[in-house]
Amino acid sequence: MDQLQFDCNSKLIVKPMKYIHSLLLVTAFSVSFASAQEGVEEDAFEYTVGEVNYFTGEGANVGGFLFPELFVIGTGGVTESGGDISDFASGVHDPFNDVGIQGIEVDLFVNINDVVTGLIAGSGFQVEDHEWQAELEEAFLHYHVNDSFAIGGGQFLNAFGFTSTQHVHAWEFVNQNLVNTRMLNEGHLFMQGGEAIFQTPNAGVLTVALGGVASHSHDHDHEHEEEGHDEEHEEEHFDYHDAEFNDWVFSADYKFRLPFDDSILLSASVATGENGFGGDQHLYGVGIQKVWNGHDHGNGGPDFCEEAFMFRSEFIGRSLEAIHEDGDVEQFDDYGLSTLLAYGLSERTTLSFRHDWVSALEELELSDTHRFSPALTTYIDPAQRVRMRLQYDNVQSNAIDSEHVAWIQFQWQWGGEGGSHASHNH
Repeated sequence: MDQLQFDCNSKLIVKPMKYIHSLLLVTAFSVSFASAQEGVEEDAFEYTVGEVNYFTGEGANVGGFLFPELFVIGTGGVTESGGDISDFASGVHDPFNDVGIQGIEVDLFVNINDVVTGLIAGSGFQVEDHEWQAELEEAFLHYHVNDSFAIGGGQFLNAFGFTSTQHVHAWEFVNQNLVNTRMLNEGHLFMQGGEAIFQTPNAGVLTVALGGVASHSHDHDHEHEEEGHDEEHEEEHFDYHDAEFNDWVFSADYKFRLPFDDSILLSASVATGENGFGGDQHLYGVGIQKVWNGHDHGNGGPDFCEEAFMFRSEFIGRSLEAIHEDGDVEQFDDYGLSTLLAYGLSERTTLSFRHDWVSALEELELSDTHRFSPALTTYIDPAQRVRMRLQYDNVQSNAIDSEHVAWIQFQWQWGGEGGSHASHNH
């Protein structure tokens, strides 16, 4: 990668304009490489249904109803002089180190004759100073009453909006959207309870959930605090983590395609529950996704693929209460927006652009933040199990001391189906 060397014992620092120039050269080379791949004949990766490839994990199963998957994700970042990689992390699963393991994910899918399905998923990851943490992310079962109704429970990711049910290996960028990490318990709202899933016309899905919340560990800080307190309660400090759900949550999420254009997918979501301040919290979100030149890969509508262009935008807002020690109730409002543009250079390479924005929330010492992120993602093997991603972030926020950071990420997968159209149930 343009002769950049990462050293686990020292920080690589470059001037921002010099690195941006280098990143553009690398991106141009990668695009040329992806285009050249199209003109070079190669042996197609073939897989026969029923066979097991133990090298790639394709077809691996236990008893014909348990299907394992393993993902190893390594990420490195460089920033301008004076910057710190951890400053750019807004969620617990974002990268925290110059070079480190962003995640090791183990998934075990359950499928008993398509009637009882489920997932057990856990991950280990490195936070600041390469300290390891681990967590159980999901452990749930669904009973499919018929083709249009399923009910189940356990621990699961809440289906709020477009990206909240994605595990790290399925992210479209190195880091999670700012609005998700701000509003949805660092982007992963782990619920312990039950949910009901209804299939509706136009490939629609309505998901209703009720339960408690499994919290992340907050031994590390990943957003700098700013000066300024409410004068009326200046002795009482608000921790922004307390603005997360931490007791119970009820939510409803509805995604559906338009009857006159199934390339348009709409999303509407609401959630309400109790936060760490002991008050009520209400979330609401709307989103739209449109795909041009897409093809139906069996999901009920055009999917993003080669020569396709995709636009997605999602708005999430919240209203939350904080109860002071003297019993006074204070109410805050918070908003955010994430927009994605993506183009399929080939079946293995995607060029993406993202803009994130979250509003200022002075009472919790949270800054108004903009982030612009171009990224190039490509699979570098015929089986599409080794993925490389180059990404640059430009961040405008008073909460951090630097603005520029560039990433390189490698992901290796064993088990399941490889490639961008793999049938992961996330």
